[in-house]
Amino acid sequence: MPSPRPSSLRPEQVWRSARDPLFWLDPDLRIAWVNPAFEELTGMAADVLVGVECLGHGSTGAGDAVDFAAGLSPPPEALAGRAATTTTMFVRPDGVRLRRRLAFLPFLDAQGFLLGMLGRVLDAEDPEPPDAPISEGHRLRVRLMDVRASLADRFGFDAMVGTGPAHRRLMEQIRVAAAVRRPVLFVGEPGTGKRHAARAVHQLAVGGLTGPSLRAFDCAALPPEVLDRELFATAVEGEAEPVAPPRLAAADGSSLLIGDLAAMPRDLQAKLARALEAGDHRVRILAVTTAEPEAAVLAETLHRDLFLALSVMTIRLSPLRDRRDEIPLLAQHFLERLNLRGGVQRSGFTSAAESTLTAYHWPGNLRELARVVEHAHGQGVGTLVDEKDLPADVRGNLADPYPPPRPAPPRPLDEILTDVERRLIENALVRARRNKSRAAEILGVSRPRLYRRLKELGFPDVDEE
Repeated sequence: MPSPRPSSLRPEQVWRSARDPLFWLDPDLRIAWVNPAFEELTGMAADVLVGVECLGHGSTGAGDAVDFAAGLSPPPEALAGRAATTTTMFVRPDGVRLRRRLAFLPFLDAQGFLLGMLGRVLDAEDPEPPDAPISEGHRLRVRLMDVRASLADRFGFDAMVGTGPAHRRLMEQIRVAAAVRRPVLFVGEPGTGKRHAARAVHQLAVGGLTGPSLRAFDCAALPPEVLDRELFATAVEGEAEPVAPPRLAAADGSSLLIGDLAAMPRDLQAKLARALEAGDHRVRILAVTTAEPEAAVLAETLHRDLFLALSVMTIRLSPLRDRRDEIPLLAQHFLERLNLRGGVQRSGFTSAAESTLTAYHWPGNLRELARVVEHAHGQGVGTLVDEKDLPADVRGNLADPYPPPRPAPPRPLDEILTDVERRLIENALVRARRNKSRAAEILGVSRPRLYRRLKELGFPDVDEE
């Protein structure tokens, strides 16, 4: 049996010789050094990392030293002087993601001030160190990290945060919408993220941020003449005025994001409907409305032909009050976005703050949640956002003033299929300018079959010509 080898190595030589990946953070949470084992595991050189601050946000995919160092951000327990472990995700320069646990051992001076902390990278399967419990303060951060990784693996992007059934259905609809170049209508209350979802469709369709452009139009803010000039192609000098149907003024493969649709003047709505009826799929139309489309048609704020042209692919976004289980996760997402700016860093939320956020009724939906988190981020001095950091109106309105209405019973499948068939027939009739023979060709059915279904569905004026 070999005799123990005496060591005369100085402490810094021990750290460098250790096979465990180690790093040291100074009192300002900047990386002071990393050992060779850390460099080998992560693929990041020491001279690139030293001096970089560990901000409190997850990986953004930027792949630089600042983004990497954010994965070393210590949990609030370690900042308070106690040993703690947390889970992180390293993204190596070659794009490989490493899910690892980190053990932090803080060192304090005689007055209790932080001198720095030693970090050790553990395998995800390693047993927990007995003196370093899992950080409760980083619980939401770790959950958000895992959700983002799952979204990136399944859909190719991770900006649309959520976990519930409604969110999974939304993500599948976004993927389907991106796969076909058809107009899409996004419907939802103000602040539910309709424009964000529309941008996700565009980015997924073009393969990222460097593909064909996305042009956004705010129909409530832009004058009608500006909308007309920017949306539709005009005649080239020397040519005759273009005949119907109008053409959209956009490059092949690009997208036009139009909202709020009901605020667009009716003559421009009719013009847009004619452009869509022509079947020009060079440009993707992503339309947004806060109004219920059917009610807007009846109120004559939404042109019926435009509604029919857009409604074949409709994506509805749920209000935040129907996603209460996801509110803490979404709040953490907004909090980490604020941490990206630098300055004050808040790691997460106390259990009392989470409970208050979950109980509030959120009439402004995601937009209001983002403002509330921004307010709370700038309040207080703790590492975690506490209930007292939240605005008074959120703390004082912990439930809806009236009980929410009971959800409508599920509709029978035959009724849903009939509605879809009716909408497809109406759309075909509009495109065929009410010519039923031409509509039958568009639908790919025989003329007698179309006449039979028109009668069965109660369409007017269906006597054979």
